Amino acid sequence: MAANFWASSQRLHWQFSRAELQELRVKIESENPDTAQQFPLPKRCLLSIFFNQQLVKLGKRMSVRLQALATAQVYVRRFYTKVDVRSTNTYLVLATALYLACKMEESPHHIRVLVDHARNMWP
Repeated sequence: MAANFWASSQRLHWQFSRAELQELRVKIESENPDTAQQFPLPKRCLLSIFFNQQLVKLGKRMSVRLQALATAQVYVRRFYTKVDVRSTNTYLVLATALYLACKMEESPHHIRVLVDHARNMWP
């Protein structure tokens, strides 16, 4: 963790105003307008709630610490600010975020265990 927040990468690269976020979302939508029109998404807040619920379900099965779950939620949000939801396998992103968060928060879980739980939980 950086000693000075004002010089940290968190502030410099991952804090957006509402206008900047809207601009990023429009840019992502404009990259594939046909896909965006053919497969409309629900509101962003509903997607975020769904992602968080799925992470919590997987975390409870594996008895992951809350700090690691919170870190995984941040990773998923950050990832989907730069990448379109339609272009990824959401369940794979969730499992990857949880695995990386467990490693970062020093509560590691073996990748095979995580993949087995994710495979049993999701299609």
